[in-house]
Amino acid sequence: MRIIIEKGSIKKLKSIVDELSPYKTVVITNTTLEKLWLDEILEQISTIPIVIPDGEKFKSLDTAQQIWKELIEIGFTRKSLIIGLGGGVITDLAAFVASTFMRGTYLGLIPTTLLAQVDAAIGGKTGVNFEGKNIIGTFYLPNFVLIDPETLKTLPEVEILNGFGEVVKYGILDLRVYKKLKSFREINDELIRECVNVKLRIVEEDLRESGKRRILNLGHTVGHAIERVSNYKVKHGFAVAIGLMVSALIAEKINGFDSGKVEELLDRFGLPKRYNFEPKELLKAMKIDKKAWYGRLVFILPEEIGKVAIREVDEKVVLAVLEAMRDDSRDN
Repeated sequence: MRIIIEKGSIKKLKSIVDELSPYKTVVITNTTLEKLWLDEILEQISTIPIVIPDGEKFKSLDTAQQIWKELIEIGFTRKSLIIGLGGGVITDLAAFVASTFMRGTYLGLIPTTLLAQVDAAIGGKTGVNFEGKNIIGTFYLPNFVLIDPETLKTLPEVEILNGFGEVVKYGILDLRVYKKLKSFREINDELIRECVNVKLRIVEEDLRESGKRRILNLGHTVGHAIERVSNYKVKHGFAVAIGLMVSALIAEKINGFDSGKVEELLDRFGLPKRYNFEPKELLKAMKIDKKAWYGRLVFILPEEIGKVAIREVDEKVVLAVLEAMRDDSRDN
């Protein structure tokens, strides 16, 4: 897997694609990115755009099935290339389609959001939503990931903040990232690279999430539940931010972790810490999360900055923290 992190690197796409020499190429993107970055792609390579509506609800088996049909119609083969141009929804969906069509095609990802650049496009996870977040998916490494920080300039501020939910996660997992966030000034190649490197180190040890890779789910047990209960109206990064706070408070009860360190980072970036959903409804959603291997609640809990543990947590402890964090005045 080749990863390029460089300003202006999107202009190098042609040379990267030429190295693969695909039979045919399609670009999967959405209606928003079509207006912003698709022309840049079309100027460099011969490709067929597949444009889907923008939104988490379109990361589905129905959408994947529509794309599979289009690929068959255009004579796509295993030696053809799928490029995912967009945020986490597009990179997850494009990778899922590439991994399943004829049991695998070439795959390239061009993540255009902060969340996708530091997390969703890295590590070989693919997925679509089905009765829950990413319930159907595969592990499939792309041939290349092209990260151009210039694409972040077209993002609305809310999407930058959304991405910082995952960046803060890396700040809890890694002391180097934590120190950078404490003195943060602006998004740059170095911060993106540090987050990517943390994920790569973990993924290289455990591609298929049978052990250590599970720590990358920090904040996601509650985060995915919030997304589902809100019918995906709460953005992924914001839901993860709340999940990070929940994990920090549970860890404080269990191992004495200083939850103030997490709260400080969330406040620094203006990320949410509370929610207005029914705690028991969230608990129900957590129980069908794919991280609950044996039907029990599993959390990634910080012990200190840079060190976390995978723990089963008693339902009563989780419910108590959820009750304490509920904020009925907050409109999610």
